[in-house]
Amino acid sequence: MVILSVNPIDMQGRVEADAKYYKLPYNVLIGRDSEIISDYQIVKLPRLVIVRKDGTIAFTEGYVTFEKLEDALARASK
Repeated sequence: MVILSVNPIDMQGRVEADAKYYKLPYNVLIGRDSEIISDYQIVKLPRLVIVRKDGTIAFTEGYVTFEKLEDALARASK
């Protein structure tokens, strides 16, 4: 399972600085001109996406509480 944050708006330097400052424990996909929005079914920002090992999306949501993230991870790992 992979946890991703998706940021198709900000420039790479800004995203990298924010990720470092907030010590994000997951990767952030960046891409203004890419197909990130359609590939990961992004309808609102910010967005957190959990992808199963087979590449299917297990969870995608905006502002996520810790409890909601724990529940999503438990369901995605089954």
